[in-house]
Amino acid sequence: MRIIKNLILNLSLIFTLMSNAQDPNAPVITFLSVDHSTQQVEINWVNSTPNVVSYVIYFEDITGLWIPLDTVMGIANTTYLTSTASPQQKKETFSIVAIDAMGNSSVRSDPHSTVFLKFDYQNCDTSLALFWNSYLNMFAMDGYQLKAIREDIQSGTVFLEQTIAISSDNTSLVFPIEYSSKYTLWLETMSPVGNLSKSNFLEIFTTDIDKPQYCYINKVSVIGENSIEVSVLSDSRDIDYINVYKSNLENGFQFYSGQASATNNEYLYIDPLVLPERNFYYYQAKPVDICGKEYDLPKYISSNDVSYAHNLKLSLLSASNEFIYVETSEYDNFLSNSHLELWKEVNGERSFLKDVYPLTDYDVSISSDVGKICLFLVSTENLFNVLDRKDTVYSNMVCVSKSPSLYIPNAFTPSNQDVKNNKWQVIINDKKSIQNFNLKIFDKYGRAIFETSSIDEGWDGTLNNNLAPCGIYIYKINIDYAQGEQLTDTGSITLLR
Repeated sequence: MRIIKNLILNLSLIFTLMSNAQDPNAPVITFLSVDHSTQQVEINWVNSTPNVVSYVIYFEDITGLWIPLDTVMGIANTTYLTSTASPQQKKETFSIVAIDAMGNSSVRSDPHSTVFLKFDYQNCDTSLALFWNSYLNMFAMDGYQLKAIREDIQSGTVFLEQTIAISSDNTSLVFPIEYSSKYTLWLETMSPVGNLSKSNFLEIFTTDIDKPQYCYINKVSVIGENSIEVSVLSDSRDIDYINVYKSNLENGFQFYSGQASATNNEYLYIDPLVLPERNFYYYQAKPVDICGKEYDLPKYISSNDVSYAHNLKLSLLSASNEFIYVETSEYDNFLSNSHLELWKEVNGERSFLKDVYPLTDYDVSISSDVGKICLFLVSTENLFNVLDRKDTVYSNMVCVSKSPSLYIPNAFTPSNQDVKNNKWQVIINDKKSIQNFNLKIFDKYGRAIFETSSIDEGWDGTLNNNLAPCGIYIYKINIDYAQGEQLTDTGSITLLR
């Protein structure tokens, strides 16, 4: 009876204890973090109830149902690493239940979700649009910080990790990027007690472009009377064209002038809106890649100078039929040393005069020249430069006109038993200065009886292979000179026998 009585008392005590027992408090998840080495989720929590012997990890499936994932044994084991989560593909949400020694279970903890970082990027973009879901459950959250590591694909250079602080109110960021790079990015959520939650990480390869390192205006040459040709060199295969800017003042504001297009190994631009005999024009070139990005670059890799260049100008000081007095200028944009030459062009034929110095006056004799007489400067690099080139630029031309002297006889005596004055023709002292010549002879009735376009040909006084009668005839001469001038002359001839 006594044994039975003690058994009844023990059972009564057990029932009393069970009736007075309380369910454990729900654990508090401190933070979730994506483990970048395993690409799984690390769950951390704290427990406030004694006698807890295990925890059950729940995850939320795509339909919103809570599914038990795993059990963690031991009150002190408050960290768990998943093995089947997909935080690189989507947001993952978890909750935890505590179980005590009596088998009592808590309610599920407040859910926590991983931060899922996404991006928007199109080929040729110069920035990334980053988006993420808010991390709202971390205690006393300080905010976010974006971590970024860049590797240059072409050189293999890995740059220092970059950190950008972001307000806790933000869930998006525009992040500037470089071409031809691999970016590794992730978001971190911080709290003052040292908790650190990492998002998934992104690996993004940006547009692979061979970025230009320099932009060199290798030539600014005057072509024709009122045009300048700008030639540009750069070192990228991915340049679409080169923008050319111009100023009328040294170090003045550069206005957009036009585009230089690829021609063989150079980019060429013709500027038709210039007066190179009067003015200096200062040019700057900026390459534009196939994505439309413009670069402001030095003239060469090892140079700090921006590639500005101006035209070479020869100034006319005075001119006469005997001399042309000119002043030289300087061309200083070459990559190597250069020299300056003075040249002369007479009726299209060019000849070297002499080496000259910049910013110096020179007197050039033209006493023996007739027609269109021009002087111009040529600047040439002395040696091949670092780009294995030896470039030459030309200045404007300074020109004067000297018409040749003409002798037009007013009479001739063909077939009069002597050998003199048997042909009537125009005598010109410098035939090279004549571009076009036309002679017509008319009788007294206005009929054309002779015509020639040869300066060396004259009228022999015949008409249809018969001797023309003596008398007065009319001539008309049209001459185009090399310098662009024209002469029209009409007069009378007396034919005597």
